[in-house]
Amino acid sequence: MKRMRDWFAAVGDVAGKSGKRIMAIIAAVAMLGGVAGVSATAMADQSASASDAQAQQSEEASSDAKAKAQATAEASTLQPESVEADSATDLGAPAHRKYIKYNNDGTYWLSLDVTGASRASTEEKRQPADVVLVMDSSGSMSTQECLEEDWFGNCTQYGDSRWTVATSAAKTLAQKLLTAENAALPADQQVQMSVIDFDTDSRIMTLGRGQWTTSAQAVSSSFSRMDASRDNGGGTNWEAALRNANSLNTARAGAKKYIVFVSDGEPTYRLNSTGNGHAGSGSDDNGGYNFNAAVAEANRRNGATLYAVSTGAEANTKMQEFAQTINPAGTFFDGTDANKLSQAFDTIIEQIKTDSTYQDVLIKDTLSGYAVSTDQTGGTGYLLSASARDADGNDVSKTDPAATKMHAVYNQQTQQLSLNFDEGTKLSPSVTYTVSIMLKPSDAAYQYFIENSGQYPNTGDQGTDAEGNNTSSGKPGFYSNADNADGTTQANVYYKVVTNVNGQETVGEQQSSAYDRPVIQVNVPSITLTKGIDNTYAGKLGATPSDWKLSALKNNGTYGVEATNPSGETTTEGNVTKQSVAKTLVAPGTYTLGETPDTSTNYRYFSGYTAGEWSCVDASGNKVNVSKDNTVNLAQGVDLTCTVINTAKPGAIQWQKVNASKQNQLLSGSEWTLTGKTDTAFTKHVVDDGENDAAADNAGTIKVSGLKWGDYSLKETVAPRGYQLSDKTYDVSVVPANDSSDDAEFTVSAGNDGKITNTYIEVSQLPLTGGRSARDWMVYGGGMGVLALLAAASYTIWRKRQLI
Repeated sequence: MKRMRDWFAAVGDVAGKSGKRIMAIIAAVAMLGGVAGVSATAMADQSASASDAQAQQSEEASSDAKAKAQATAEASTLQPESVEADSATDLGAPAHRKYIKYNNDGTYWLSLDVTGASRASTEEKRQPADVVLVMDSSGSMSTQECLEEDWFGNCTQYGDSRWTVATSAAKTLAQKLLTAENAALPADQQVQMSVIDFDTDSRIMTLGRGQWTTSAQAVSSSFSRMDASRDNGGGTNWEAALRNANSLNTARAGAKKYIVFVSDGEPTYRLNSTGNGHAGSGSDDNGGYNFNAAVAEANRRNGATLYAVSTGAEANTKMQEFAQTINPAGTFFDGTDANKLSQAFDTIIEQIKTDSTYQDVLIKDTLSGYAVSTDQTGGTGYLLSASARDADGNDVSKTDPAATKMHAVYNQQTQQLSLNFDEGTKLSPSVTYTVSIMLKPSDAAYQYFIENSGQYPNTGDQGTDAEGNNTSSGKPGFYSNADNADGTTQANVYYKVVTNVNGQETVGEQQSSAYDRPVIQVNVPSITLTKGIDNTYAGKLGATPSDWKLSALKNNGTYGVEATNPSGETTTEGNVTKQSVAKTLVAPGTYTLGETPDTSTNYRYFSGYTAGEWSCVDASGNKVNVSKDNTVNLAQGVDLTCTVINTAKPGAIQWQKVNASKQNQLLSGSEWTLTGKTDTAFTKHVVDDGENDAAADNAGTIKVSGLKWGDYSLKETVAPRGYQLSDKTYDVSVVPANDSSDDAEFTVSAGNDGKITNTYIEVSQLPLTGGRSARDWMVYGGGMGVLALLAAASYTIWRKRQLI
């Protein structure tokens, strides 16, 4: 152990003299493996395994990768090309983030970025680094390694416990990274550290006032608050520790993240299904469930470089398998031989002298079924943006060589978003390239939320909020991106590492790294459909609101409130009776409002009502515009009430007075009495072309308007002159016919097909009383003629007598 401490001090001196930031980080991490050395052979084996694992998917390809790795390892001492391969792997995935910003109107800006880097440039420009130190404090860490044994195999001298050795190395790591010079740098150039403690469960340690620090003393002091004693016991929960590690992010532009994972045993616990407890036996990992859970969590680390440091020989196999299995692969350090550590350190020094950068970068993301693109109006289009900014935040989209060759593309059919560069384009160091698209929750998202009682299926990954936003990180919602069948994200950055050694450029195989997953939420609006009926004229023959079906549909009638009979409480406002369809939660959008008579109710007089006009108001009573086509825009979060009122039309009775023998001859001058049978108090005196005749200036045609629905009797009181007065009483039913009409009233006919006849009276049949009509003068003239004849006869007789 003393030799390893001496080695660590020596490495610290070398790192300090070099002034190279990344060399200091990796050298210090390597020395943490002073619990953990690594051979050049192991490094070559790890690099080849990582490269092949990302290129191959099937078990057969994996087997080939292992064979290749073994061959590379065997030849690594003879071929310096293995160093080139190692250096390509060492640069790791480019820093990349996926984050979201809510626009407070139901839409979001979703952004994916990638930051260029090169090993040579980042050393000089002091690329910021986030170093997460993950410390195993399970009871086995109190184990003391045997330094000397007697002839019988009995230990005669024990060394320090694994915990003492590990924390001592970790303190030195912090001292080498978190120097006074580092603390004096601007925050966007500092190395910052955080510490995670884990055994059966895991916790993020508080370092001063927060979770990140530039103080080596704060890191060292955190170890004293951990309990790694055998009495404390505790299992080993890799997954819980890695989840906390993934959650930590300083969100500094261009910051490279490193996870230093220290453990002395295979995992015996994992997180339970709810994520807030643990599962597992605590003594073994039969079935590999704990290991697989840890691998799955490590794969979500968003390209962070991971070092797996074993502090117990019994953990070497599992820790090495873990480092090789995760994607991107990690680096394993074995702490069993200080000479291996020396060889590894020499290899790392050689790697730092190379210059590597990223080429042929591609960002690819596919929106989930819960998100759709939209435009500034919330419509079905899309808004796309691409930009490039340097480390100071300046827009270099038109001046940066790589930015002038980038292309943002979105395919609405496949919902795939991408940012690509012309072939052979290298990203500029410390320049961040971003593609953004505006999106909104899909109808499926709203429907899921409604059907699941307001519950969301996902939780946003840490660090997925845009600056000033707080809707995603650790919040419930819907993932914005689609997942593969195995649950992994389809949002990835693809890249190649280009390595230049002594002017010789080598382009590596394409690699990929997943993005973290932000979430979106829904602000569910609602529609309440109300039917109103004005039965002022219909009376007892009127309909009820539930005799209609109401609807509000969009997407060509495939989504919304389907035709439904109102069934809520009946209310009365003046002459209007109202009833509503229950409040319905739906997705935002433009809905077409509709009403349809429900003939299954057996109501007969739908044609007797005017077509209603829809009106809508929000929860505050503010009017919401309804178009002439009865469409209304429902915004997110709005509670809309839409009402349509149908009014019963007034009835009318119309008839013609005609000559019985010439029914095309209209007769004027008749008078009538109209009496209600349904409403017995109703009576009207009607005069042709006079009182209560709505068909004025049309002699012989009589019409009475504004009638309530029901039965009436009609009787003639004065016949046209020269015609016999009818003694008939005509019964008329004033109810709508089945035909539809846009007229403001409906009209029924009295008599026979709307005609009531009178019979012409001959002169000989004329009565001798009454006024002096034409008939009267004929009677009078005839009488006078008879008198004249009598007078003449009398005069003749008188004359004859005088002559005698």
